[in-house]
Amino acid sequence: MKRSVFAFLLSVALMLLIVPAVNILTAPSYEAANLKEKSFLYNMDFVSRWTASLLYPLGISTDPKQVIIGKDGWLYLGDDYNQTLSDDRRAATEADISHGKKIGVATNAWGAYLSGKGVQLFRIMIGPNKGSIYPEYMPFWARPAPSNPTDALLAEAGHAHFIDLRPTLLAAKDIHGDNLYYKTDTHWNALGAGVAFRAFAKQVGKEAPELTWPAERVYELTGIAPRNGGDLANFLRLTASLSDYEPKINLESLPVVTTQIDFYTKKIISQGGNPAVGAPTKPLLVKSVGALNDKKVLWLRDSFGISMSPLMAATFSEVLQLHWSKVIAPDGNFSQLVEAYKPDYVFVTVVERSARAVGFANYPPPSIISKVKDFMVKSASTPAVIHHLVGGPSENEYKINGNDAFVDFTLSSKITQLNAKYLSIDLTCTDGSPSVPLQLFWLEDGQSHYDEAHSAKFSVGTGQFLVDLRTIPKWPSSNAVRRVRVDINPVNSCTHFKLRSPNFGVRTQGH
Repeated sequence: MKRSVFAFLLSVALMLLIVPAVNILTAPSYEAANLKEKSFLYNMDFVSRWTASLLYPLGISTDPKQVIIGKDGWLYLGDDYNQTLSDDRRAATEADISHGKKIGVATNAWGAYLSGKGVQLFRIMIGPNKGSIYPEYMPFWARPAPSNPTDALLAEAGHAHFIDLRPTLLAAKDIHGDNLYYKTDTHWNALGAGVAFRAFAKQVGKEAPELTWPAERVYELTGIAPRNGGDLANFLRLTASLSDYEPKINLESLPVVTTQIDFYTKKIISQGGNPAVGAPTKPLLVKSVGALNDKKVLWLRDSFGISMSPLMAATFSEVLQLHWSKVIAPDGNFSQLVEAYKPDYVFVTVVERSARAVGFANYPPPSIISKVKDFMVKSASTPAVIHHLVGGPSENEYKINGNDAFVDFTLSSKITQLNAKYLSIDLTCTDGSPSVPLQLFWLEDGQSHYDEAHSAKFSVGTGQFLVDLRTIPKWPSSNAVRRVRVDINPVNSCTHFKLRSPNFGVRTQGH
């Protein structure tokens, strides 16, 4: 028994000596060897690193949830990130189709909202998963299936706002002798980003012919440099032992000087050159001297925008950048950024595995604009029932006398999204209240009574305004609406008001 205890204590003592010795001897530099930190001295990562080094040549990953090993030194992301492998390998389900439809409707709503705020163009570019472009190096069992969830998303959401970069990169792979993605990293490299940006420019250029884009020479390969392994290699603790390549394109032919500024504090973060920009978690404004277009862009992006960021800075004089995850949540600040920055264009760059994130199905706030001269009525309304209201001395005048005040209107003709995109509201308060909370209810064909599921709450300013129905959650995209009800919900204000009968219609200028 004493011998066993002695052997155990000796083993522990040896470990206490060996582990620090290994960490000191294998430190990449003298400065990295922090002899005062226990976290450095007793770091056991070298065990994982040695194990990974032994198993890597056999094609065995020590962390298959994060990374799987393919052929010829190619590494791929595992299921720890958005179930990338599992989702790509399976055919689309009914749930995928339904979710894709929701994202498509919400994206169209954002398009309408942004158009109402003066944004000239809104586009979402999807950066393909590495496995979508280089499936041939994956283990056979891990290769993407045809008609997978991404295909369902694009089939349901359409291409009005989405740019699918998969066909472009697949075609470019056959043309270029050099890789478009890093072998040991999840991302495309500068060459792949250049191919993607050129395709993006071509698509956007069709809708915005006023824009100038980088010349073809900018995308030319100027050299290839060696580099250490990327993020996938790091998951295996093999960054130093696995090598990769860094292609260079002719960005120097664009003489652009940038300044990076914290959008809220206005503090200058860096200045000079046109460096790549990481994925910002706070709004970062990049101003460019010498850009091709004097235009403002709000660019919601992730790490797939890093290699693309010098091209974006060279094309637009101001680019406000922020990770998309910070703005698409229900409590995100997408609409506030649009109001504060007033961009000419809004672009989104999102990696394929995240393009189906739940937040992309969230709606914008209702878009309400001042009534314009080009509004054309398609269906007028007439008051049919008033509740908890007393009519005033003049037409359309009401006074609240209960806690459930509403006016129920009949329509001169049924309305659909094809013949009515806007609701006109003309409301004034005797007490001068600047805005009033309303709830709009609607009856669709086949619906017997009003309910909360067919309603939307929003505040409107007093005066004459147009509500963009495309930004109203759940507003019917196919069923016809035959009747509407407007509930007035003031809080100790606007108890005496005028509400002219709302009309439904379109704008003749094509909005």
